[in-house]
Amino acid sequence: MSSVRRYLVLVLLAIITLVIFFSATQSYRNTISASAILFDRQLQALADTLNSLPLEQTDEQDNRPQEVEADGEFIFQVWHQNHLLLTSAGLAKMPFSDLSPGIREENIQGQRWQVLVHFYPGTGYRVMVAEPLHHRVELSEEMILATLVPLVLSLPVLAVLISVVVKQGLNPLHQLTGELKTKRADDLSPLQLYAEQKELQPVVETINSLLQRLEQAFVRERRFASDAAHELRTPLSVLKLNAYNLEKELSPDSENLLLLKQGVERMSHVVDQILLLNRTNPEHFSIKFGSVDLYRISQQVISELYPQIAQKNQHISLQGQVCMMRGDEFSLRVLVQNLLTNANKYSPAQSQIEVAINKIGDQVELTVEDSGPGLDEQEYERVFDRFYRAGGDRHQSGIPGCGLGLSIVQHVLTLYQGHIYLGQSESLGGLKVRVTLPSGGVDD
Repeated sequence: MSSVRRYLVLVLLAIITLVIFFSATQSYRNTISASAILFDRQLQALADTLNSLPLEQTDEQDNRPQEVEADGEFIFQVWHQNHLLLTSAGLAKMPFSDLSPGIREENIQGQRWQVLVHFYPGTGYRVMVAEPLHHRVELSEEMILATLVPLVLSLPVLAVLISVVVKQGLNPLHQLTGELKTKRADDLSPLQLYAEQKELQPVVETINSLLQRLEQAFVRERRFASDAAHELRTPLSVLKLNAYNLEKELSPDSENLLLLKQGVERMSHVVDQILLLNRTNPEHFSIKFGSVDLYRISQQVISELYPQIAQKNQHISLQGQVCMMRGDEFSLRVLVQNLLTNANKYSPAQSQIEVAINKIGDQVELTVEDSGPGLDEQEYERVFDRFYRAGGDRHQSGIPGCGLGLSIVQHVLTLYQGHIYLGQSESLGGLKVRVTLPSGGVDD
């Protein structure tokens, strides 16, 4: 994942480096040009000085010029009417360049020289001075290095300063990220940012607009659940009452009456499960944790379901002891009730159901096993889907259902950050459901 901060720092450093490079290139050219003018003026000053010297003119027969030891930075010759009057020591007694006046580059003694030839009408002297070109290049390079080295050495400091400035500029974005991270799942209030950045404002407004639409959608969903509870349960209650009255008027063995009662019961069960699924939705379930005893809750649920268990002559056992944990009694009751209802529904008559509750470290473990037909491993993932029933709507048990029980269980586990595992019971041969929940550090 790319970083905006890293990108900005690298781009700014690259731009600064390029600017420094092009500036250095231009400075080098300007320095070469300016130094050439200065050095040419220096050659001209040297020529003027040589012209002002009182030189003794030699006759044509003698023709021995005066020689002067030079320091190697300059060479020179003074000519008068084709007679050499003055020369640097070590030079041949002939012109080292063309005698025509001007400034030009020449190859002398195996290297490049800048040569100045100037004719003075007043004295009749023709003065030639020369300087090695590498002196000019060395001086220019020293000047460029003196300028560039501090700039190059300052790049790490610039990188740190740019990074700090960019980080400071991205602080509002970090504030926005922090506020979004600290929001609870049910907190859809608008974001509040104290820094006012024109670029960030549209983002905040868009997020706030989205939060507002989500809140309105959740309100509509909760309102629908409330309205459905009233609008669906009331007619179903009337249908149940009418079916009871019909049973008294007609024969209790009437097949149509029996189908009517089963349909009403199934519809009531579906409505209750849908409302329970909506109520336990982690996105808007308001849970208040406290110290609860999962063993006692399981005892109560078994007592409530015992008429259905006894009707099928099933045997149920509860193993364990007081098991305290941090939780919500309603949601835990829903969890246990759905697991035991499934075991009761899908296990045949005279089957066995075992419930065990244990605390292992900081985890609470609830296990429900039965001696029913169990599930294929291929069904383990799909049974948590809404409205999915293993074997289809007409389950081989003949028990009506809607396929929402384990979806509700999964909702509750999401609230607790718990886990559920399905497998085959080793002792009973049917389905084994193991649920783990954090105890929250509550002692028994």
